[in-house]
Amino acid sequence: MRTLRALPLTQRLLLTVLVPVSLLSVLISMLYLNRAADLAEQATRDRGIAIVSFLAPAAEYGVISGSVASLRSLLAAARAQQDVVAAAIYDRSRELSAVTGSPAIADLDRVAATVAPRPVGVSAGRHAFAAAVLSLPIAVDDLGGAAAIAPAAAEPEIIGWVYVELDTRAYVERRRTTALTVLALALATMMGTAVLAVRLARSVGEPVGRLVEAVRRMAAGDLDVRVSVGGGGQELSELQQGFNNMARSIADATYNLQARVEEATGQLAYQALHDPLTGLPNRRAFEQALEDAVLASRRAADHGALCFIDLDRFKQVNDACGHAAGDALLHQIGELIRHRVRAQDLICRVGGDEFALILRGCSPDDARRIAHGLCDAVENHAFEWEGQTFSIGASVGLTRIDDHTKSPSEVLKAADIACYEAKRSGRGKVVETAVGLAPPARKPA
Repeated sequence: MRTLRALPLTQRLLLTVLVPVSLLSVLISMLYLNRAADLAEQATRDRGIAIVSFLAPAAEYGVISGSVASLRSLLAAARAQQDVVAAAIYDRSRELSAVTGSPAIADLDRVAATVAPRPVGVSAGRHAFAAAVLSLPIAVDDLGGAAAIAPAAAEPEIIGWVYVELDTRAYVERRRTTALTVLALALATMMGTAVLAVRLARSVGEPVGRLVEAVRRMAAGDLDVRVSVGGGGQELSELQQGFNNMARSIADATYNLQARVEEATGQLAYQALHDPLTGLPNRRAFEQALEDAVLASRRAADHGALCFIDLDRFKQVNDACGHAAGDALLHQIGELIRHRVRAQDLICRVGGDEFALILRGCSPDDARRIAHGLCDAVENHAFEWEGQTFSIGASVGLTRIDDHTKSPSEVLKAADIACYEAKRSGRGKVVETAVGLAPPARKPA
């Protein structure tokens, strides 16, 4: 204190201003860097979990079918997300099914021990996340034959795992640059304050108080906080403007990141419920829609029907021209059926060359008319591939959904029986079976 009192007034005022401003600069830097680090860590964790949460169900079809192209397409979509540098899918034997990028910290033991989406490792700026790919028992076999219906309480089976790595080093580098910018602004302010110490000493309190309050609000999560510019001299005005620019940049980056996460979430949610080949709803979406249709039929007497459509002579196209031709044919048939049903109806690809059609609010006569129309349309469709023309057909199993229907499993069994009878009786036919019939003894050849 004696030494401070012995200093000239100018130096005492200079110290009086520089000490608080220096502390304030350090406080701003610490609050911002700590909060930014917490937000970055939480954002990385939330984004990684969101990606694997939607990638896992989307990969179910590809893992079950062994479709490497489908899995690679999913991984490409995941890799396109910001900061994703590597992604992989493993089967139930922990063998690598598909990979993009170069996973750096994959620990198969931790990945294989994962069920719910969670982080599985951090190393050198990379954060790893994993989730199990789960599958429920399938209710319908490929040729329309009866299969055991799994009880509603059946536990899902782990058939593989998805793994994603996010690299946050670019964000850390940007945060370091921002910190240096904040420190540079603080240093410039202190130099200007030293020149105008006496003048600024009386007016520095209020502007600094607004800055401290804004920093605290920002640390509490208010990204839209701004401070009014002016008062306290040019240096503090520059600091206030610099804070506003920094706050605006942080807010824009955060909102942009959130928008990207929501967009990626929407894409993965769509892929989880749609067949990547035909673009039609997949088996998961079909089972959900069938349950809704049965509930609606009991609650509001909204009667309808279910059609199983199994393509005839599809194997001939695959054998003669390869899987590329088969895929093109499935896509054409999906478009053909989609354009011949009503707006309220739902056409799904449930696996292989099988489609399922849920007719909502449809009378029995209209259901039979639609089913016969689809059967004829497929029969008359000429598929051309590399100079060859193929004629296929469709066997259609039809069953009603009405207020007497007790459960989706009853409808599935009845439609399965009907499709089996259509195959057995010569193919290219529509067979209607009521709910409650026993399943056939064996499948047609």
